[in-house]
Amino acid sequence: MDTTLCPECGTLAEVLWRDVVDSTEGPVEHAKIGCVNRHWFLLPLGKLERPTSPELRRHGEPAVLRDSRSAG
Repeated sequence: MDTTLCPECGTLAEVLWRDVVDSTEGPVEHAKIGCVNRHWFLLPLGKLERPTSPELRRHGEPAVLRDSRSAG
């Protein structure tokens, strides 16, 4: 299973399929992803975030994204 992080809630999301979409700049590979909270996205592959914790990849537990505004 190919996984990423949901851009809306930060939980683990599955890459459901990939396809190439034409654009004015040429073809761009996209992926459709879905998370456990039922968020669905079609994103360019360059926008996907990889889970950083090996535990998340192994057990499929939700990830929590840190808010960069609260860091510091």
